[in-house]
Amino acid sequence: MESTIRIQLYIFLTSIYGGLISGLAYDIYRTTRYYFKPKKIATLLEDLLFWIGLSLIFFYILNKSSGGSLRGYMFIGFFIGGLIYLKILSKLLFPLWLKLFKGIIILIRYIMKIIKLPFIRTKTLLLPKIKKASRLKRIPKEAFHEIKRYKRILSNKK
Repeated sequence: MESTIRIQLYIFLTSIYGGLISGLAYDIYRTTRYYFKPKKIATLLEDLLFWIGLSLIFFYILNKSSGGSLRGYMFIGFFIGGLIYLKILSKLLFPLWLKLFKGIIILIRYIMKIIKLPFIRTKTLLLPKIKKASRLKRIPKEAFHEIKRYKRILSNKK
């Protein structure tokens, strides 16, 4: 009897843990939406993927802790865990997530700037030559038009 209560308590605490993980996943999702500001269709797809991910977390924890048996206190545990995270931990961790994502975005921009640098330098070196080549490319076309014009002028004088 005592071992059954311990198992039930373990399953309940595991479901609270799952609720905390779900709250953490929500905070990460909220942070990405804060920085990327998706459009309406992208928001729908992200929401769908988020809920699929949460259901996978729920069923994974459910399967690992209780072997797949479903009890009402598991839903209560998930709800309590999510509520604890959103009311207490989210106020502490959400600003940290924002700073972390901002740092990651700055780092990615810096890396992209370094990657683009050789291409920008090459473009600035080659741009005068490209302009000169485009002018040289126009010479035969302009000459052809001049020949046609002079031919018309000469044919009209006869």
